[in-house]
Amino acid sequence: MNHPRIRLFTYSLLLLLFLLPVLPTHADNINRPHVPDQVIIKFKDNVTQAEKDAIITDLGATKIKHFKRIKSDQNRIQGLSVGEAIGRYKNHPKIDFIEPNYIIEAIGIPDDTAFDALWGMYNTGQTGGTPGADISAVNAWDVFTGSAAVVVGVIDTGVDYNHPDLASNIFINVNEIPDNGIDDDNNGYIDDVRGWDFVNDDNDPMDDNGHGTHCSGTIGAVGDNGMGVAGVTWDVQIMPLKFLSGGGSGSTADAIDAIEYATMMGVDLTSNSWGGGGFSEAMRLAIEDAGNNNILFVAAAGNSGSDNDASPHYPSSYAENNVIAVAATDHNDDLADFSSYGATSVDLAAPGDEIYSTFPGNSYGTLSGTSMATPHVAGALALVYGRFPTIAALDAKSLILNFADPLPDLDGVVLSGGRLNAFMPIADPDSIPPGQVTDLTATTAGSNWIDVQWTAPGDDDYTGSASRYDMRYAGFPIDDANF
Repeated sequence: MNHPRIRLFTYSLLLLLFLLPVLPTHADNINRPHVPDQVIIKFKDNVTQAEKDAIITDLGATKIKHFKRIKSDQNRIQGLSVGEAIGRYKNHPKIDFIEPNYIIEAIGIPDDTAFDALWGMYNTGQTGGTPGADISAVNAWDVFTGSAAVVVGVIDTGVDYNHPDLASNIFINVNEIPDNGIDDDNNGYIDDVRGWDFVNDDNDPMDDNGHGTHCSGTIGAVGDNGMGVAGVTWDVQIMPLKFLSGGGSGSTADAIDAIEYATMMGVDLTSNSWGGGGFSEAMRLAIEDAGNNNILFVAAAGNSGSDNDASPHYPSSYAENNVIAVAATDHNDDLADFSSYGATSVDLAAPGDEIYSTFPGNSYGTLSGTSMATPHVAGALALVYGRFPTIAALDAKSLILNFADPLPDLDGVVLSGGRLNAFMPIADPDSIPPGQVTDLTATTAGSNWIDVQWTAPGDDDYTGSASRYDMRYAGFPIDDANF
């Protein structure tokens, strides 16, 4: 038995109304890296073609690409700088938005020493950390190890699809005949058997950097095959979507292309270990469109060690409800010193410091960053989708957040206050309820708070110990039907 205490706070509605901040609009930040002669434009729905042509002519613009799903265009401009073009047209009555084609970088990686243990999956203290500071993957695998029906789009530097620890889990487009030079499935991409390379605009998304392959190994390296590492899910389809170059950078336009491709192809979720640039309405629309198609967007919170509530980090800070923003923890279950955070803008944390995984060329290595935390969450979601094939995206998100392991170091730091637990979201329901609380009492009170205390009866009847508590208040009796 233990005696938890909680302090409850109450505030008057009038006070809340006065304290609510005025939310700023998204300002153009031309100082952020962007392609120097390109903009992304969306015209309003009622604009005639003649009106569009007049603006395009004034910009000296040539259309590079049309984003069909969000009805926007990537344009190359002449005679004006990007800043001048945006300054001239950002408030134009015929234009929904005009913005830079920002340069996006793979999340930076701290320089860490190598190690060969998957502490994030199963932490026994083998790396000097705290035993149990892991995602309970071994417990999860006792229940379920994955499903090849689940497709995870890895939007990154590509994937080494020949790696022996990944090859059998790479997505294959069965509606496309390889190397026949024909768009067999009429999706606008020729011979896209394994996904697409949006950097070089071809059908070979091979990883020439390593970042995407490392993330893919954490998501879905084949488990129990006598070699290398095991991903969070052992059986899955990883769709390589390369928009970051070998140097680790890419453009907003190519990222949007990758998101739109993933949406068109019907993936279950995407793993996005990248960030940078300013707010992009075009990218927000692409992520929103993915959400409208029941697709989750798992994104790295960033490695600047800053508060994303105060200084948003994109794409993890987009407010779309299908976004899951991920911070990083170390092997002691502490927030990693490089990890960005946010009490409202970052959803949960996952292991991200000194993570061992696959590298191109049948090799393995260690990387650190929220880039490495993100695929842990993507892999856990793949387990959820496989275990519950008809689950809605937002319900899968709720399972992951509600069953995160609460940690003192994450309380008030991320929205859930917890670190990923891969087991609890897929576990069989507990059939034995805890015993009834009989001694809930208020101990002390203030003007807007009250301390309450009770005897916890345990997890199963009056034995064991509960892992978390859910306190609810109602002005009427609570029973099984209305809880």
